[in-house]
Amino acid sequence: MTKDIVKKLVINSMKRVKIGIFYLENDMIEEARKEIQKSWRQIMSALLILNLYNAEEKQFTHYNVPRSKIFSVSKSLEDKGYRDLIKISSMYFSSLQELPKSEIKILITVFIKEEIEHIKEWFKAIWDEKLDDELNEIKKEKQWLIQS
Repeated sequence: MTKDIVKKLVINSMKRVKIGIFYLENDMIEEARKEIQKSWRQIMSALLILNLYNAEEKQFTHYNVPRSKIFSVSKSLEDKGYRDLIKISSMYFSSLQELPKSEIKILITVFIKEEIEHIKEWFKAIWDEKLDDELNEIKKEKQWLIQS
């Protein structure tokens, strides 16, 4: 049950990344920003659920990491071996700021690259073929990001 919820959050997060890439390609920067922010919140929630409830099959419907605790949760998870969460959470917070459109585009592009670079490593305990397919789709779609 817990792993299914985590997997669902990870899949939804990757779908948001794909939508964010679409928005970036079409210069819809504000929409891309919102999708990538939601994606990161889902990743953080999935990691927290995986680490809090993995040993027990507790019933819960949904859990969101509060914005005010994202660095505390990132630090706790990094202490358990998850890499670069604080760095990427800093990108998340930077994306909340009012910045020029050109700066947000750069930030969101790097944010996407970082998230997809680490996602398989973070979720290796639940990683399967379906998640691999989703990740490969993103990697195909993000080819334009490499040139930017």
